[in-house]
Amino acid sequence: MIDGIAGSGKTTVIQAMFEAVQATGLRCFRLQDWKEDHPPTFAEISEFDVYFTIEPTRQWIGAAIRKEMSQTEQPYSGEELAHAFSLDRGLMYRRLIIPALEAGKIIIQDRGVSTSLVYQPIMPNSLSLDAVANLRGNKLALEHAPTHLVLTSVPIQRIADRIRSRPSTQGAAGVFADVELASRVDKVYRSPWFQELFETHGTQIHTLDTGDTLERTQENATQLIKDLLKDRI
Repeated sequence: MIDGIAGSGKTTVIQAMFEAVQATGLRCFRLQDWKEDHPPTFAEISEFDVYFTIEPTRQWIGAAIRKEMSQTEQPYSGEELAHAFSLDRGLMYRRLIIPALEAGKIIIQDRGVSTSLVYQPIMPNSLSLDAVANLRGNKLALEHAPTHLVLTSVPIQRIADRIRSRPSTQGAAGVFADVELASRVDKVYRSPWFQELFETHGTQIHTLDTGDTLERTQENATQLIKDLLKDRI
């Protein structure tokens, strides 16, 4: 699972990892390329070796989050977003991730339950951390916690500059691109309880420096995914 603050280079990291894994000859599926009007089931795409997922997804609940619930003019509450993300996540785990894991496939996730645990409890009119963690889709995700959690790391001021320079149609949008929120979120990602929670579920946490040049970030991401999957590729 790859996670981090909006603007921290996560998209660059995922793309570099995708290219590195694909170069090994493994058949890679990217959920973002799925064009049907429903989320895929594992049975529909079982021929692949590696699955790159995204959150939120782009169909059903995920489409509502992306197109409606992230807008800032009439913002939705943290509680509403928490429930929506949990439902979207639960559907993806049941339809794709869990069956793929049971079949011995490799899953590389762009965001996940870690994001909900960090963002949603600090949003206005939201749920407590325990309440977010116990939403059904989130509990399911923690029961299938990632083997590795990679957190992107870059100074907040650089993130702020990146967010402000983005076109409104690119990358993080709406409430998820708020610079002040990013500063608060950074502290949560670095908190001891966050690390302890995932380590308790068997997850190894890695910090990936994404504050250097684009080329250096790509190199770091490529080397990391090769190291993490050295027994699989």
